[in-house]
Amino acid sequence: MSEYRSKEVLRAYRIPTTAEHLVTSAREAAAAAASLGYPVVMKACADGLAHKSELGLVEVGVTTPRGVRAAYRRLVDDSPVDLDGVLVSEMVTGGVEVVVGASHDPVFGPTVMVGLGGVFVEVLGDVTFRVPPFGRDEAKRMLRELRAAALFGGVRGAPPADTSALVDVIMRVQRLMMDLGDEIAEVDLNPVLVRPRGHGGGLGGGQGGGQGAVALDALVVRR
Repeated sequence: MSEYRSKEVLRAYRIPTTAEHLVTSAREAAAAAASLGYPVVMKACADGLAHKSELGLVEVGVTTPRGVRAAYRRLVDDSPVDLDGVLVSEMVTGGVEVVVGASHDPVFGPTVMVGLGGVFVEVLGDVTFRVPPFGRDEAKRMLRELRAAALFGGVRGAPPADTSALVDVIMRVQRLMMDLGDEIAEVDLNPVLVRPRGHGGGLGGGQGGGQGAVALDALVVRR
C-alpha cells in the first residue's frame, strides 16, 4: 500500500503519524505547504513504491512556495511508476530514530519487531522480536535488549527520549497485527522518531509535531 494509505491504517489504531496532504498538482502542493507551515517534506506516493529515498523521490526541508512547485514537478517526472500524487508533510525533527514492525513468521505466526531505525536498520541489525500477545512490561524489555538502548537515556547532553510513547506505538502495532493478521502480511514503520520526554501530547492521529513518538514513514503490505 502507498505511504498515504498505510498511514490511514496506522491512524485507525491511534498510532501518531506526521500531518500531511496528498496533492495532485503543483498549485495544491504550495497550498498544502502553506497550511502546514515551512519547512516541509515532499515524497512521491503510489502503491508498491518502497525505498523512496534510495530512488531520489524524497525532498526534505523545502522552504518556499517556488521550491515546493519545483519539487512537485521533479518528483512526478522522476518517478518510475504512475503516482497517486505527492505527499506534502510537516517536517518533524529531534529525537531517536527507531523501527517498529510486524510480520508473519512461518513457525510462530505474527511477530513484532523493534530496533534502531533510519539508515542503521540494515547496517547494524540492532533489532529484537516478540510473539504476541505480550504486555507493556515485555515491550519495555524489548527496548532494554537493544545494543543502542543507551540512546533513549540521552547522550552528549541530549534529553531522555519518551520511551513510554514508543511503548504505546509497539502495543498498538501488536494490536493491529493481531486484529488484521489475515489481511496484512507486513507492517513497517521506519523511522519512528522518539522525541524528548514531555515534548508531546496524547496519542491521537495526525499531528506528529505534538507527539512523543511519531511515524515519519510507513509501509503496509497486504497478504
